[in-house]
Formats: sequence, structure tokens, C-alpha cells
Amino acid sequence: MTKRTNNSLYFNIKEQLLKQIQSGVYTVGEKLPTEADLCELFSASRTTIRMALSELESQGILERFQGKGTFVKRKELHLIQTRSFAEDVLMNGKEPASVIIEAKVMPAETPLHELLGVKLKAPINQLLRVRYADNEPLLYETTHIAWDLAPGLANDYKDGSLFSFLESAYKLKAHRSVEQLKPVLADKTAVKLLGVKEGSPCLQVRTFSYLEDDTPLEYSFGVFRGDFPSYTIERQFE
Repeated sequence: MTKRTNNSLYFNIKEQLLKQIQSGVYTVGEKLPTEADLCELFSASRTTIRMALSELESQGILERFQGKGTFVKRKELHLIQTRSFAEDVLMNGKEPASVIIEAKVMPAETPLHELLGVKLKAPINQLLRVRYADNEPLLYETTHIAWDLAPGLANDYKDGSLFSFLESAYKLKAHRSVEQLKPVLADKTAVKLLGVKEGSPCLQVRTFSYLEDDTPLEYSFGVFRGDFPSYTIERQFE
């Protein structure tokens, strides 16, 4: 009988904490009260509180750090790059957005002209965008596309999936891409655009996309903020 009562109490505490997290009482990255404070708050034993916290941790809602406390965990983001960032984010239950910071035509310098397969100084489109999930800046990326492939892109593209726009406006369909990822420290651009601290860990992603005949379609350089627990990136092109 006692066991059933304790289990019921731990479950109720877990559900109350979950509702508080979902309602914003405790936000992502925020530290929860100490176990002692929770014991007093819920009139429960330390063992019961620990059971509730452990289950929320196993569900990926909380994370605990030795000597620091218990925090609301940022949801892991699984990016499945089928065709658009918006679709990827929506699949994770988040609201996507993209803001163009700069769009211009520039001469291709080394090594861009080699990466895009154009002559040195040939005109190329450059787009600098910040991508958001639930109004939170997730990454910034600079994309380069040869002017000969997409003349006027820097002026004509406004928002939405870039690959979809390239296909509808220029009949350019991405066939495959190669991505290179490595950990980096946040530079001044990341500080300005992503709101992270200079020197904090980030993830750099270089993307090379190609048409079916292996003509280079685009080269992108991006930086993900590093305070998401992990990213899974998969690209599929029909």
C-alpha cells in the first residue's frame, strides 16, 4: 500500500514538473530548484523527487550535471534534409523562418571559382541567411551559386526553400550533396547573428551540391550554434 502511494506521488510530481516546463515556468536551459527545495515544495522525500527527475531525464526533458544541478534540456534537433530547411524544422515540431541578411553578386575568387567550376573573377550569387527555429537563431550560412546557372538569383530569391526556387525558376534540380562537418569556436559573425558568446563551441558545415551531371550547383558555408545537444543531417534528392 505504501509503495503504491509513493509511486503515485512521484508520478504526480513528474507530471506537475512537466506541465510547468511546457507552460514556460521553467524554460530551456533554466536550472530547476534543488532537490531539497523540491522536497519542501512537494512535501516529498528526496527519493521520490529523484525518481521524478530521473524519469524526466530519461525522456530527454531534463539533464543533470554533477555539482551544477538539473536543467531543462534543449530538444535534440534531427535535420532530415529532404529538400528544405522549413520541412526539416517542421518535422521537429518547431516553426521555421529564414532571414536574408545580404544578397549580392560578386566576382569568384580562389577557391570559390574552383568549387563552383567557373572562371576566376566570373560573377557568382552570394546569399547570407540566418535560419531560425521557433524564433531562435539556429545557424547562419553563406551560399554561393554561379551567375551563369542562376542569373538574377541574388535579386529574385526572397524566402522559402532555395532548392525549390532553383528548380522552379531555373530548372536546376539538386541531385546529391557532400557535407563536411567540424567543431569550431564562435567567431564575431556567430556572435552577431546567432547571439552566442565569442569562443563558444559551434559546428561548421560546408556543403557541396551537384546537378545530376555533376555540375557544381552550390557551395555553402554554415555555422550551427553549439548549444543544441546534437544534429543529425541526412540529404536525399529524388
